[in-house]
Amino acid sequence: MLFDQKIAIIGGSSGIGFALAQTAADAGADVIIGSSSQAKLEGALAGFKERVEGRLIDVTNEESVSEFFAKIGEVDHVAVTVGASYEPALVVNSDLSESQNPFLFKYWGQFLVAKHAGPRLTVGGSITLTSGILSQSPAKKLAVQASVNAAVEALGRTLAVELAPRRANVVCPGFIDTGKLLAEVAPPQRAAQLLELKGSHLPVQRVGQPKDAAAAYIFCMENPYVTGQVLFVDGGSLLT
Repeated sequence: MLFDQKIAIIGGSSGIGFALAQTAADAGADVIIGSSSQAKLEGALAGFKERVEGRLIDVTNEESVSEFFAKIGEVDHVAVTVGASYEPALVVNSDLSESQNPFLFKYWGQFLVAKHAGPRLTVGGSITLTSGILSQSPAKKLAVQASVNAAVEALGRTLAVELAPRRANVVCPGFIDTGKLLAEVAPPQRAAQLLELKGSHLPVQRVGQPKDAAAAYIFCMENPYVTGQVLFVDGGSLLT
């Protein structure tokens, strides 16, 4: 269903976004990867032979976001997989500037993408945002991440009303192995340690992979009867 459709993936140069770009391109879509890093963008594009192009975009800068969508024009689907690093801290010990940073990237960044992508979506188009499982299962020292993710989910539901009949959804991943955790451990040992740490307690008894999350974004794009939803891709972690 995505053949010959134009799909913009903001944050598509690595991790879940890159897996989504691969999946969409394999389905015959014309993919535009948006990234804030020229080096990451070039590295990502090197993995494709055709149907994929890249453009720089800084989601913290409205002019950059506006220019990105002005250049690509009408688009069928948009997915946003951007995030920001955050130093865990109890609320009472937190630094305000550090705590605001994830909002700047993950909430306001997705807000700006929705603002400038929304008017350019085709009638059957969609936008899919990204939150995270902390919105449903908060943990100590991660109040900021929990709050950002909950805010993104509220934004997605509002966009579904405002952009109708165009659709808006949110993918909420649990732990997805993007290669960052235990990166210093040798592959065989890393797989075992990662399973013990992040997968052994899950009903699925495995660790999530970027392609698992990518499939959720594809579903949101392809199903014309799904809007205003939060799609959990967590291996059943909310059940444990």
